[in-house]
Amino acid sequence: MAPADLPAVLALQAQCYGPEFLESAQAFEAKLRAAAALGTCWLASRAGQPLAYAVSLPLCPETLPALDAPQCALPAEPQLLYLHDMAVAPAGRAMGVARRLLALLEARAQALGLGRMGLVAVQGSLPYWQRHGFAPLQQLPAALQRKLASFGQQARYLERPLLA
Repeated sequence: MAPADLPAVLALQAQCYGPEFLESAQAFEAKLRAAAALGTCWLASRAGQPLAYAVSLPLCPETLPALDAPQCALPAEPQLLYLHDMAVAPAGRAMGVARRLLALLEARAQALGLGRMGLVAVQGSLPYWQRHGFAPLQQLPAALQRKLASFGQQARYLERPLLA
């Protein structure tokens, strides 16, 4: 994903999320800048039609950005690959795009030397992520609880170890 892809990303986001979860172009730009050389942000297209995107960052649970954060800084020693956002347009949902994006991100996390992935489940997506091996943590650090609150009361932080 590149800055030139942001209009397509914002359009996909609007198709997939309710208004309370929409992030600004500034928030996406901040994440893209932070991850520019890491290969952790992807846009999937077919025949020139954007179908899905994934935005992920090597972070620590306590340093994940709040929803619509205008800035994003990566820690010197990340602990996991944080999948901040993955959206698949209705037209791409039966094509296995999400599964392929997740596989790309897992491979990227391992290439970066990270042994686990984390994410925030919103909009009733908890069962989907649990089917992919993600599980809620029993104890959340206070800093993570504060960030999680920006995603709404139903949001859940999940993690999954990666196989070596």
